[in-house]
Amino acid sequence: MNKELLHTKLVRELIAQIASGSFADGARLPAERKLCRQYNLSRGTVRQAFYDLEKLGIIKIKAGSGAYVQKVSQKKLPTNFLPQDFASVSFSDIIYARKAIETAAITLACERIDSQQLLQLENLIEKMEHSKENLLDFFKFDMEFHQVIIHASGNMPLITAFGSIAEYHKYSQVFSSIHEDEVDFAVSYHKKMLSALRDRDIKNAAKAINRHLEHTEQISKITKQKDISA
Repeated sequence: MNKELLHTKLVRELIAQIASGSFADGARLPAERKLCRQYNLSRGTVRQAFYDLEKLGIIKIKAGSGAYVQKVSQKKLPTNFLPQDFASVSFSDIIYARKAIETAAITLACERIDSQQLLQLENLIEKMEHSKENLLDFFKFDMEFHQVIIHASGNMPLITAFGSIAEYHKYSQVFSSIHEDEVDFAVSYHKKMLSALRDRDIKNAAKAINRHLEHTEQISKITKQKDISA
């Protein structure tokens, strides 16, 4: 691992292993010392990764015992993050829903967004760029960026629909960003969305959000194929 993004890389690595079934429901993760040796990391870095995983709801840390994988659904995801029927939902389903909601929203936002909301989007991109080394913060600012656009549409049904798939959005964030290079791609797509919104360019705004989501879906498929062949 490179010196930068150390605890974030470990978070992604452990998430990938849990998602692929390497650690079963309720399984105890390797001890901190073992992970330190395995990944050549400091104790503090491993503890920070465990803290982030617990905050995500993926593991439970038991004092004096260790870190245990939380109960996960058939899709190998934390149940407290997902609706009851998630086993029947594919990643493509999530992307399809997001395209429908967010393309319509950004189209309306091109006409209705105000200067304050544009400034919010600009500030959130800056925060995303400054938090590339912190997975949780990056996801938080990413989600807020999309929420600003949804609200800028001024369309309550779209706002409600987006809120109803918020948990699915969490899934797409966590499991489509396993590779750190994808963080840079995500930022570039968000910049294109902001540029189109500033120009009131409906065509390029819709193009930017669709390409962003299609890229997210493609990366997910590549990651899944690697997990299967591993």
